[in-house]
Amino acid sequence: MKDTTYVPLKNDLLLRLIERYKEDYPLAIDDVIEAFLERTADEFETEPGIREGSYIWDQLLLPQGTQLRTRYFDEWQVATLRNGRFHYRNRVYRSPAKLCNAMRGNKNCNAWLMLQIKRPQDAEFRKAEKFRT
Repeated sequence: MKDTTYVPLKNDLLLRLIERYKEDYPLAIDDVIEAFLERTADEFETEPGIREGSYIWDQLLLPQGTQLRTRYFDEWQVATLRNGRFHYRNRVYRSPAKLCNAMRGNKNCNAWLMLQIKRPQDAEFRKAEKFRT
């Protein structure tokens, strides 16, 4: 069985799709997305392996080299994403939440509210919550 992801879709779009494709509408969705990706591939061509070493946080792609920071007792604590893991003070963390907790004295924190992010293409750090959709 193939992995499946459920994505929110406007009700009126789904009803129009069902009217057109009847019971084959799930396959139609896959076909339309695949056709779109093929048709627009040149527009989104990136360096080979851009996703290697990246991390997907909720719906946010963090490319390798991304820095995450938080201010704790008037000092910036900074970690770097390498090989899909967050590196901070010679330790490796598998998620922004665990990283944030470690950076802030092993206290439970909301990483979306406490962390700032600077991806390699960014000029400056931005609050993580600004990336949330």
